Amino acid sequence: MSPAAGYSSNSVSDFPLRNPSLANDQALTSPVRLAALHKTGLLDTPVEDRFDALTNLASEILAVPTVLISLVDAARQYFKSVAGAGGLTSPGWHPLEASFCQDVVGSRRPLVIADAWNEPAFTDRGTKARAYAGVPLITEGGHVLGALCAIDESPRDWTRRTVDVLTALAAAVMSEIQRRIAERAAHDTQLRLVAERTLAHAVQQQMPVGVVVAEVPSGRLVSVNAQMTEIFRTSFKPASDLHGYGEWVGFHDNGAQYTALEWPLARTVLTKEAVPAQEVRIRRGDGTDGFIRVSSAPVQGAEGNVVAAVGIVVDVTEQRKAERAVRATDERFRFVARATNDVIWDWDIKTNALVWNDSVEKVFGHRQNRIYPEIQWWRDHIHPEDRDRVIAGLQAVIDTGGTSWSDHYRYRRADGNYANVMDRGSIARDNTGTAVRVIAAMTDVTERSRSEAAIRFQAQLLNAVQQAVVATDPEGIVIFWNDFAQKLYGWAAEEAVGKLIQELTPSPFLREHGGDIGQRDAGAESWTGEFLMQGKSGKPFPALLTTSPVLDQRGTILGYVRVSIDLSERRALEEQFRQSQKMDAVGRLAGGIAHDFNNLLTVIRLNTEILMDGFEPNDPRSEDVNQIRSAAERASSLTQQLLAFSRKQILQPRVLDMNSVVASVEPMLRRLIGEDISIASSCVARGYVVADPGQLEQILVNLVVNARDAMPQGGTINIETDNVELDENYTSEHAPVVPGRYIMLAVGDNGVGMSRDTKEHAFDPFFTTKEAGKGTGLGLATVYGIVKQSGGYVWIYSEPGLGATVKLYFPEVSSATAFETGEYKATSRDAARGSETILLVEDEDAVRGLTSRILEKQGYRVIAAQHGREAMEIASKEEGRIDLVLTDIVMPGMNGRGLVERLAGIRPRIKSLYMSGYTDDDIIRRGFIEPSRSFLQKPFTSDALLQTVRKVLDEG
Repeated sequence: MSPAAGYSSNSVSDFPLRNPSLANDQALTSPVRLAALHKTGLLDTPVEDRFDALTNLASEILAVPTVLISLVDAARQYFKSVAGAGGLTSPGWHPLEASFCQDVVGSRRPLVIADAWNEPAFTDRGTKARAYAGVPLITEGGHVLGALCAIDESPRDWTRRTVDVLTALAAAVMSEIQRRIAERAAHDTQLRLVAERTLAHAVQQQMPVGVVVAEVPSGRLVSVNAQMTEIFRTSFKPASDLHGYGEWVGFHDNGAQYTALEWPLARTVLTKEAVPAQEVRIRRGDGTDGFIRVSSAPVQGAEGNVVAAVGIVVDVTEQRKAERAVRATDERFRFVARATNDVIWDWDIKTNALVWNDSVEKVFGHRQNRIYPEIQWWRDHIHPEDRDRVIAGLQAVIDTGGTSWSDHYRYRRADGNYANVMDRGSIARDNTGTAVRVIAAMTDVTERSRSEAAIRFQAQLLNAVQQAVVATDPEGIVIFWNDFAQKLYGWAAEEAVGKLIQELTPSPFLREHGGDIGQRDAGAESWTGEFLMQGKSGKPFPALLTTSPVLDQRGTILGYVRVSIDLSERRALEEQFRQSQKMDAVGRLAGGIAHDFNNLLTVIRLNTEILMDGFEPNDPRSEDVNQIRSAAERASSLTQQLLAFSRKQILQPRVLDMNSVVASVEPMLRRLIGEDISIASSCVARGYVVADPGQLEQILVNLVVNARDAMPQGGTINIETDNVELDENYTSEHAPVVPGRYIMLAVGDNGVGMSRDTKEHAFDPFFTTKEAGKGTGLGLATVYGIVKQSGGYVWIYSEPGLGATVKLYFPEVSSATAFETGEYKATSRDAARGSETILLVEDEDAVRGLTSRILEKQGYRVIAAQHGREAMEIASKEEGRIDLVLTDIVMPGMNGRGLVERLAGIRPRIKSLYMSGYTDDDIIRRGFIEPSRSFLQKPFTSDALLQTVRKVLDEG
């Protein structure tokens, strides 16, 4: 043996040294070895003195720094004990890569290494240990669990004595491990015995027959199951010996009573032999007689001696009654068999003989003289798809002691067709419980099956109806409840059937007028009405009920059918439609008023300016006229709000970025609300909307002011924009919203909120919850009108005490290039004089006269017309040039836009300027007119009139 192998020169040469090599992976991962390792129960356990004593002893004897017990798993090693002062390792789990113990396990032999760093096979292990000596830990079954090994960080020449010491101590380690394994096995065995006894007791208690266990040789009852009490109808008293059995009352066939020692259980205790089953008539605890079949058998212990006797008791009372009934009615059966319409067959089980009554010919067409008189003939005529099931079902009842059987199957007629039959049979048994006879009656249910199939189909149809369909008997007990009734009222069919309909669908009206409706029911009349109903949740909802009686051929009421339709969604849509109609009607009224009012205001404002021009600067009358002019201006502002609500104002829309509009007006809004209220904005919308920027700013101002007034104690106003997709689910509940992509502008507060009534009237003009003098009631009305005219929608979400949020939805457009509108603002009071010819078309005399007067004073030649038709006549006859047509938009007959279009056909070079307080032109009302410089809003001032006219005339 060379020194490189790990022994000094005084090593024993015949010691079988393992040639250094890698561990046997197959041995390491062997399932049998790993099972034996885990069976020890030592893995993941704390250090123990018994094992530490052995490793400490080895460390002292061998004078080696570290000795340890290593238990090797498939991929790790567990150090159960570590002794010595070397400090190379500690107890617990460690990687297997650097381990030499895996080589001991793989080879099942000792391994000694003098210097691992100089051994080619071990240099790549990456371990601090250089010297190693280990012996395997092998169980009695030959499974290697690990190794007892000595380790040194310095090279060491091991001797034969080292291996002998480790081998001896390894035997001691294994002795301790084997003791542990034995203790665990004993503990597991004890637990298993307890579990088996518990299971045996539980099984015994659940058995359908009586079970009683007696101790041998004393006869003391040690176990009686619950079925014994059921059979004897009395609780068993503890029997301390065999004489206690005398309390059981049983009788022989000759009427003599059983003595205690005659019971089969007592005979087995005495003889230690089994007693075959025998039938005994017993007197039960309630005084009635019964019949049992009782047997007993000995129970042997582990050593083969009889330690107990067990008795099995089967209640055969019902079987005996059936046998008696069969015998008593056997003669009557023959008469009944002739009289009944059922097909009766009688099978003698012992002989297989089969007898049929005469109905077999009448019902199935089989002649008696052609029927083979054995049970096989019955089996052969069962439909092939039903045959195995039917035969097996009958045989199962016979084999398990049953006395009755029934089945539904198809049976072949004489003409080859199959009838649907319901077959019901009784099994007669002898006094031993053996089945001796089957008597059965077959009923042809073909027509009934068809009727039932039709009924099932009708039920499926009613379940498919999207209305609640309920059927009751004449007393109002539910007998049918379709799927939609469950959805509407919340009661499942199994909950509803069998209950009064009034309990399931209560209605205050029906409770109060039930008598009147009952009279209609009694008169077999159908009736329909709308009622407030309730379901399982108790929440009321409107429903349309139709109740119709179901009559037989004689007119007798068999029951009622009630069809219910939920009107909740319909009522909501109707309310939304009524609200929309109301708003439109009020809007038309407001627009008409504003139109006339604007004409009056135009006259007032222009006359005040004429008066002011005639006064000296210090004339005291100037102040009075100024007051008139100021009042007219305030009235004009109010009129503009009416026009916004009524959607009759002239919009000058653009393609806008909503976020930019909010950002531009936000500084002004912060100045409006006060220091105790903050504004939080979240503008994330992408895309554009088509709207009038000034109107959008007005919307924001109105909403923010309303939110401020709703928070008298201060709070936060939230402004947000976002892209939303309004689908059909949303639009179905928010008529008349059209599905599509929208940009949402929302203004919310955490103020006092709104009641339901307030929300319903929030958009009504002049409706306000503010104190007198603090609000006109046109703020939200104006918002509503502007948004609707821009093609959008408005919804309010609010509850009392939880604040309010107003959400505006504007249709989204894809780009900002659709409109390029300019803006024109008058900057000078003095407009240049003119000499051009102007065709003035205005149906209001006062406005037409004042406008002509102002224009003529400025040097223009004015030709006035009352309406479009007169203007066309003038334009056709006028020989000179007409430079500009200044026309009202809304006039009787031809409107302003139609006039401009027709004038362009005869005078292509004529320029146009619209003026109006509102427009009812269908095209313009849908969205757009020419840019702002070609429109003059009533009421206007003389400066605005002259500057706008001059600007239009000067355009190239």
